[in-house]
Amino acid sequence: MSNFNTQIPKYVQIANRLRKKIEEMYKEGQEKFLSDDELIKMFDVSRMTIRQAVQLLVDEGLLNRIQGKGTFIVRKDKLKTDIAKLDNFFRGWYLKNFTVKLLYRGSVPCPEGIDEKLGVKPGEEVYQVKRLRLSEGIPVVIDNRYLLKKYGEQITDEEYINYSFSHLFLNKFNMALSEGEIEIEAVLASEEISNILGVSVGSPILYRSVDLKVKSDCVLTGASSYRGDMYKYKSVLSLE
Repeated sequence: MSNFNTQIPKYVQIANRLRKKIEEMYKEGQEKFLSDDELIKMFDVSRMTIRQAVQLLVDEGLLNRIQGKGTFIVRKDKLKTDIAKLDNFFRGWYLKNFTVKLLYRGSVPCPEGIDEKLGVKPGEEVYQVKRLRLSEGIPVVIDNRYLLKKYGEQITDEEYINYSFSHLFLNKFNMALSEGEIEIEAVLASEEISNILGVSVGSPILYRSVDLKVKSDCVLTGASSYRGDMYKYKSVLSLE
């Protein structure tokens, strides 16, 4: 395909044509997009031109590149969590087609600010758990949590992968999480976050900090980083 307008950069023209292709593939239920090699053959242009075109579509939120896996069509039906009630909040852990990867678990010196929440001394060891949640194989959420060492070290890798903290506290320690406080803000993806979630540095991220309590004592604190193009929150407001 070589009928390009010489007044407009080739990669822009290719991106314009690919938008329709993306829409067609999305309606057909396809998730993985064409490879760079397929696009090079289709448009008869250089690899650099194709990369520029695809990057333009990535920047627009239509495609997502995952290193080592390929290019994927971004879902338009964002994953949704209802945060009005604590039980609904934890149901997000068991959404269909979700899988979990344990990135890190272990004792660490308590970060500044976490000590006051967990009621420990500055620098005292606490337990850190970092998990990655994937939807249909695509990284969506990074959960980073801190809890008391006496609880964290009793939980197995398998339990961290398969259960929410609500389930773990109730079934292992007979402690029902009864109260929670969350705060959500929009941030830009750091290099570390972008590498894990497979997005560009500076991409929009929903950053949600959370403190969970048993009665009045905070037993779990931390934050989650959500891909902004694949997640949204819902809450019902009442005048009562």
